[in-house]
Amino acid sequence: MEHPIFLIFLIPFILVILGLLIWSLVWVYGDAGKRGKPGWIVVLLVLFMNWPFSLLIWLVFRPEEK
Repeated sequence: MEHPIFLIFLIPFILVILGLLIWSLVWVYGDAGKRGKPGWIVVLLVLFMNWPFSLLIWLVFRPEEK
């Protein structure tokens, strides 16, 4: 390893981003279920449609709670 200081900052950053991704997908799954939508479909859409921007789109256009 040439630059270990780089890894000291890179690894925690990657872990934080990964944690935020997992947390947001779990939250979207539950939120979609409360709103009468299939959670797994919404999770796939949020995950594969340019996360985190797709999460913001879900927040803006999500249906009313049932």
